[in-house]
Amino acid sequence: MEIIPVIDLKGGIVVHAQAGLRDRYAPLKSFVTASTKLEDVIADILALFPFKTIYIADLDSISGQKLQSEQYERIVARFPDVCFWLDCGVTSLADIERVHDLMMLPVVGSETLTDLSILQSDMPFILSLDFKAGELLGLASLWQQETLWPQQVIAMNLDYVGMGQGPDYQLIKLIQQKKPSAAVIAAGGVRSSHDLISLANEQVSHVLVASAIHDGTFDRAILHNYPAGKNASGIEQSI
Repeated sequence: MEIIPVIDLKGGIVVHAQAGLRDRYAPLKSFVTASTKLEDVIADILALFPFKTIYIADLDSISGQKLQSEQYERIVARFPDVCFWLDCGVTSLADIERVHDLMMLPVVGSETLTDLSILQSDMPFILSLDFKAGELLGLASLWQQETLWPQQVIAMNLDYVGMGQGPDYQLIKLIQQKKPSAAVIAAGGVRSSHDLISLANEQVSHVLVASAIHDGTFDRAILHNYPAGKNASGIEQSI
């Protein structure tokens, strides 16, 4: 099981995500970094542990603003050994192509997905099934179209993000039951090494983590128990 740091970007700085209430997200305060600049935060996270994969949620782009491609070109060039997953509000096949052109892996979030035909793309991507208040955000029909889901699916419960209440195991199990062949990626609520052990026992393939890294809970000793092997994300060879 691979641990993947999450970086939430809003207003050009890194912020602390909590419960999906984006208008309340405050600038990041962290034991790992003193900066809120994207490149600095990445560098400091990698100084803590040599992560193979980093997830970036560009909340400005998700909300409809123009994607600032230049900053992503810089970080890909500066950190060539990292596979970046980018959630930037994909709404079209052209958006998927644009992220691939940046040498990053697109995350297609259900909250911005308006056309299920996008899921038939020949290019690799990850699907994030985004839930809030018990409801799937986006097209409700997506939940019944599991044959269109790719082989990597994020179980994202926004109510759990940054709240320290543990992962949403029920959602994880539901997705596993809907598409047994999919590798399920857990997102939101991870707070301790006990949660990591429980998720590994549930056959979760990857875990997205932010708060537990920045508040110092996951130190080097814990992270070394979950090393990512070469090409662990299955992405590098696909881009």
